[in-house]
Amino acid sequence: MKKNIFIILSILYSTLMSVWAAEVAVQVIPEQPVKGEVFDVKFKVTLTTNDKPYISFTPVNLEVLERVNEPEYHFEIRGGIGRAKTTKTLTYTYKMVANRGGTSYLRDILVEVGKEKVESKTVRIKVLSERKEMPKIFARAEVSSDEAYLGEGIDVRYYTYSLYPIIQTEIKQFPKLNGFIKRFHKPVDTEEAVRVDGKVYRRSLKYSARIYPEKTGDLTIDPLRMVVQYAGGSVNPFGNLGFGFNRFKKKNLSSKRVKIKIKPLPTDGLISSFTGLVGEHEFKLTMNKNKYLVNEAIEARLEVSGPGALEKLEAPKLFTSEALEKFDDKSDFQELGESRGRKVFEYTYLARANVEIPERILKLGYFDPETSQYKEVEVVIPSLKIGGGSSNIPSKNTTSNAPLNENLGNDRIFKEVPSPSLMSAPLFDTSWKSIPLDWVKYLSFILTGLILVQTLLLLKGQSKKIEKDENLYKIYKRLLKK
Repeated sequence: MKKNIFIILSILYSTLMSVWAAEVAVQVIPEQPVKGEVFDVKFKVTLTTNDKPYISFTPVNLEVLERVNEPEYHFEIRGGIGRAKTTKTLTYTYKMVANRGGTSYLRDILVEVGKEKVESKTVRIKVLSERKEMPKIFARAEVSSDEAYLGEGIDVRYYTYSLYPIIQTEIKQFPKLNGFIKRFHKPVDTEEAVRVDGKVYRRSLKYSARIYPEKTGDLTIDPLRMVVQYAGGSVNPFGNLGFGFNRFKKKNLSSKRVKIKIKPLPTDGLISSFTGLVGEHEFKLTMNKNKYLVNEAIEARLEVSGPGALEKLEAPKLFTSEALEKFDDKSDFQELGESRGRKVFEYTYLARANVEIPERILKLGYFDPETSQYKEVEVVIPSLKIGGGSSNIPSKNTTSNAPLNENLGNDRIFKEVPSPSLMSAPLFDTSWKSIPLDWVKYLSFILTGLILVQTLLLLKGQSKKIEKDENLYKIYKRLLKK
């Protein structure tokens, strides 16, 4: 009787094993992740077939970063003697992050294996707003200021903090930093010792940027995500009897998002010469000379340096006289360290007519965030004198040293130069403007005459030489006859 019962149970078990195809289990590591930190969700699917499972789910208050491509395999033998079946467990790992504390969920979990569909209950995840104890290794984004004006420069630095030596770092995702003008920097990977909550950490700068907000309100500094390999084990240098048998471990790190409040620039005290730059800046104008001939190129160089967003600065206007033909401006930007820059504008004009443009002041403004006031810098534009042409440009403006609007104004003055008269007495006028306008033609005539005179003198000398040689030949013949 007992033998028959055993046989019946074996048959039932074998039948159940043949019908059973898959089961799924979900594991969250760590069980209570921290807001802004990457954690793992493992789906363990156990199969008796060779079918490939397909996993689907709906994350709530969670961001899925990636899925590890290759699953982990584990084999096991199930069943009695003679009826044993081999099962395999495939573990699929997903990298996730919660951007807020509280409760998050994994809903609608479904695993499809062949024609079979296996459902799993909803997974509830408790997310901590902050870690109760500082982790042994973590990443952090640090900003120079969490409140700034529109267009004001902010320095962002991404660090790793670790109680263990970090052997290798692989950046998985760089911050996008939308809403900012950015200058990214790849710093030298050096370590320094810092104290955090009473513990000494190894801090290493992994990435940095200089950013300029382009809109007001609350903006977000995106996280930097990376994988680090470090020497785990005891932090005691005399651990493991001093032989350093530490195992290398890998850890996914992600810095938390940082909120920055951006304030609009004040409208009170706004000046017409405001360039849009925030922070103290220096302006330097260079011109080689101030006297030119018609059809001669006029070159100028304006150098602007400071902490502002120079990438967006347009070339200020120096001259708009009708006597000057303007070519396209050239500009070049260079970084001076991590927080300052320099932009050089190169101007080229072509003198087209006689004109005299007096010296004037060009005002360029910026906003000082420390005093919350607008300030101006005065740049002296030297006078220009253009001559040697046959025509003059009449004066259109008579106001000198007027402030400039519309991003650094216009050349408002040029002085009419009277046409030289042929009735004037150039012997008593030492100015170069008194020379007749046809002096080039006269000079050409004089040079041509000198060349003709020189040629005639050479020909006359040759003829005398030939005549002298003929007289000698006649005397020689007479001597031979004697």
